[in-house]
Amino acid sequence: MKPIVNNEIRLDLVFELVKENWKKFFVITFATSVVSLALLFCIPRHYVVGVKLAPEYGESGNASALSSAASMFGISLNTQGNDAIVPEFYPDIVNSTDFLVPIMNIEVETQDGEFKGTYAEYILKKEEHPWWLKLVAKVKLLFVSKPVPYNTSAEYKVNPFRLTKTESDILQRMSSSIGCDVDDKTGVIALSMKAQDPLVAANMANSIKEELQDFITRYRTEKNKAELEHSKAMCDSAYTKYVEAQRVYAEYVDKHQVLTRQAYKVEEERLAGEMQLAFNIYNALYQQRLLNEAEVQRRTPVFTVLQNASVPIKPASSHKLMKTAAMAMLSALVYLIILLARIQNNKEETEETEIEG
Repeated sequence: MKPIVNNEIRLDLVFELVKENWKKFFVITFATSVVSLALLFCIPRHYVVGVKLAPEYGESGNASALSSAASMFGISLNTQGNDAIVPEFYPDIVNSTDFLVPIMNIEVETQDGEFKGTYAEYILKKEEHPWWLKLVAKVKLLFVSKPVPYNTSAEYKVNPFRLTKTESDILQRMSSSIGCDVDDKTGVIALSMKAQDPLVAANMANSIKEELQDFITRYRTEKNKAELEHSKAMCDSAYTKYVEAQRVYAEYVDKHQVLTRQAYKVEEERLAGEMQLAFNIYNALYQQRLLNEAEVQRRTPVFTVLQNASVPIKPASSHKLMKTAAMAMLSALVYLIILLARIQNNKEETEETEIEG
């Protein structure tokens, strides 16, 4: 039987070939399935919690209308003024070292109550790994020195500029567990958190949402808050000078109110002018302070939470059976290709022998 005739594969003959070797196909697919399931079930199950929020930046009416119209055609317009960090950068922010380091110290608790501590300690002490990763880690220790243990002291603060090997590994595992996606059309921010404990996943998803909100708010209002603090200081100083000018003027008038000499009147007018000037400066700075407060309020984004964090009941589906079936089919296909290659090779050898004969 030759399934390959004139470099064309005949499916009917291929089916016959499979039928003749069905026992070998069964052994190969069964062995592949057992090995695949054994490997897949060694991977710890995990839970995924999603959070969705929509930031409102207080766009002007025309800008908002233009952005909405453009989104209908799948076009995203940057209507955030001179902002250097636009929503498209949020996934990079969430995975940055400066963003992740504060999250390491968030207090978490497992659902069974067996662990309470920081998220970094949870990663080190409670998260499980497949056996082959543990084996690789042990082999590495044979060639490299043991890394410095993670410092759990309350006074210790992680330095993002100079991380230890352990701290760097923790941040990498945190980064792989956190997901962030921004819809180009609607601007909705979708956050996801993966953990091996459902309560930890929900708590961390909520904490990451709050941390991102704080980050965006700090970035958008940082300059305006600095201007507000400066105007407050100047306003307070101007008010102190105005009160002092009032005091000097009042004391002078009280001491010289019965005197009628022109020099006294001139001095009184001068002090009154200084008091009025001090009041005008204070009034102008106070108005500027109110404007700066209004600008901070305008620049502060309002977040609408579309989906809150919730403790998941079931672990995330890993499609282990589908993966096992795919591996079994792949192994059967590889074995079939090997059989066809052998038949084709035997055919070519036979033809060469006949020609030589």
